[in-house]
Amino acid sequence: MKSIPTAEIICVGTELLLGDIVNTNAPFLSKELAKLGIPVYRHTCIGDNENRLKKTITEAFFRSNLIIMTGGLGPTYDDLTKETIASYFEKRLVMNEECLKDIRQYFENTKRVMTDNNKKQAMIPEGATVLKNSFGTAPGIAISNGQKTAILLPG
Repeated sequence: MKSIPTAEIICVGTELLLGDIVNTNAPFLSKELAKLGIPVYRHTCIGDNENRLKKTITEAFFRSNLIIMTGGLGPTYDDLTKETIASYFEKRLVMNEECLKDIRQYFENTKRVMTDNNKKQAMIPEGATVLKNSFGTAPGIAISNGQKTAILLPG
């Protein structure tokens, strides 16, 4: 008999902690998970700090086998969600050419100039599944080791 996953939601971004942006992601995700019969044990909001993010991920996986993370997938130096989760799963980041193509297409469609830092968004943990993003440049990512699963979504 397969056990039901237990979930935690981690929202990443100093702008959330400062009150610059209202966190609408956690309640939305909780409702959607409830519809699937997946209990959510905790919501956590964490700033853009690698050490605190590592600790938060480790603690969440101690309590739950599924974490859904929002935010921290952007092109700037403080966007560390992907890097931190790759480290947790002991995976290296690799360039995903399909993601890079999608990011370039996004900039072309919006008639904006893509800068080199956006290439960072096409770096994906080795072996992870890419979740296409039709609304922005950061793709979502799903990664699992068979016992623990993380789903990373744009903020």
